[in-house]
Amino acid sequence: MPRGRKRRKRGKGFAANALTVVRQAREAAKSALESLRREIHATTTKLATLVAEEKSFRLDLFGGSPRRGRPPGRPRKARGRAAATGSKPRARRKGTPRAERFFQKLGATFTLEDVRKLAGRKAGISLAQWSRAKRIRKTGKGYQKVTAA
Repeated sequence: MPRGRKRRKRGKGFAANALTVVRQAREAAKSALESLRREIHATTTKLATLVAEEKSFRLDLFGGSPRRGRPPGRPRKARGRAAATGSKPRARRKGTPRAERFFQKLGATFTLEDVRKLAGRKAGISLAQWSRAKRIRKTGKGYQKVTAA
C-alpha cells in the first residue's frame, strides 16, 4: 500500500496559540508603556529640582531678582533709521506749513512752472491742497488765486 502524505490538523490548538501570543505581546507593551511613564515622571522631577537649584545658585552668585531681561538703570539704545545712520532724528517743523509759504510768495496769477521753481518736487501736492481748499482756480494760461469775497 502506498504511503500518502500526512496532513496536520489545524484546529483549536493553532487559534489558541495565536491568541496567547497576541495576549503576551499586549501585556509586554502595557508594561513597557508603564515603565516609560515612570521614567518620564522621574526625569521631569529631577529637571524641576535642577532648575530650582540653578535659580538659587544665580541668586546667591549675582544677588537681586532672578528675572531675565535688561538690568534697571541702563539707557536704551536708539532704534530705527536714526540709529542705523548715526544721525539725529529731525526736529519737528516750526512755523507755517511750507505750502502756505509757497502760496504767499506767488503772485495773483501764476503758472505751474512758477510753482515748480518755488516748491520743487512738492509742486503737485501744493496745487492739490490749494485747489481742495478752493484757494486757487484754473484759468486758461495757468492758475489764479481766489479772493475771499
